[in-house]
Formats: sequence, structure tokens, C-alpha cells
Amino acid sequence: MATPESRFLWRHPLLHIEERTLPSGEKRLIVHRGAFAAISIALYTDEGEEAFLIVSQERPVAPGPFYEHPAGMIDPDESPIQAALRELAEETGWLLSAEDLIPLTPKGLYPSPAFWGEVGYFYTTRLKVPSAILRAYQSKPYRTTSGENITLHVMPGDRILSITRNLQTIAHTLLHYVHFGTSDGKLPPLSAE
Repeated sequence: MATPESRFLWRHPLLHIEERTLPSGEKRLIVHRGAFAAISIALYTDEGEEAFLIVSQERPVAPGPFYEHPAGMIDPDESPIQAALRELAEETGWLLSAEDLIPLTPKGLYPSPAFWGEVGYFYTTRLKVPSAILRAYQSKPYRTTSGENITLHVMPGDRILSITRNLQTIAHTLLHYVHFGTSDGKLPPLSAE
């Protein structure tokens, strides 16, 4: 198979746009933004409760909060796992080590490969915590002081899947369940509100 021809159309510090001519002669635009890392954290108790530590924030593409697992862009001098740990600390204040994280895929994934050249690395962990931790997050949302307008929540996976509008968050939550399973052996349904 012949290698597609390409030329850059526009460069910006945050992204660049490339035009590729495929062997068929068809032209495609590819937007490159770099790579991101994301981490899901399932908190569980001796009493059998489990909930994810989730962030919510406004996004420019649509009104209302987006509920997401902590995530962010990988800096040039970082590995994906280092970026996941940094973003977790920045967005939630939680400090973990590389040994705490489980990669959910053997390679990075492309969320929208027909157009978007961004690749994502997904990690997860399960942490046993006292019930008081879950109660504290459930009693009121916590705002972080990271400089971003982020609010922390805990919620069960089925709730995340019913309210998020972020495909990355849906995929990440389901990848976590594929790895760890669920208490009833079934994946939660997708039922957007």
C-alpha cells in the first residue's frame, strides 16, 4: 500500500492541520493535537459501596457541565503514566504512584481516527477507602484550586454513563468494567438523561 502524501495547512501552538492525499486520490484533513492520558479511580468501601471520583467542568463545545475522569494533555517530557498522575494531582489533589495504576489498553487509542489525530492512554485503579470519604464527597461537591474551574464528585458508574456527554468518559468507564467486572456481572446500560 502506498504511503499517503501530506502537507501541513496550518500550525498553532495547540494543534496543527494536515491535508493527506490517500492512494485513492481522496483528500482528508487530519487535526493533530498530541496525546492525552486519563485515569479512572474507583473508590470502594468494606460495606460494598463503590463510586468513581469524577470531575465536572464547563467545555466550550456545549452548555452545561461535562462529567469526566481526570485527564489532560501529555507534556513533551512526560510518559503517558506520568501525565495521568500529574493530571490526577492537579485536578483532584489525590497523589498516587505509577504502581497504583493499571493500563486499560496495550496501546493508545484514537477517539476519532477519521479526522482527529489525538491519541489517548487510559489507566484505572481501585482504592479502598473509609465510608466517610464517600460521604464527604456525596454531601457536597468540592471545588479544586488547580486554576481550572473543576468540581469533584463521586458517583457510581451507571450514573456516569447516564449523565456524561463525553464519549471518552463512557469508553473509559466501560474499559474499567471490562477489566474489573461488576458486582452483578453485567455492564451498566447507557441511558443518557
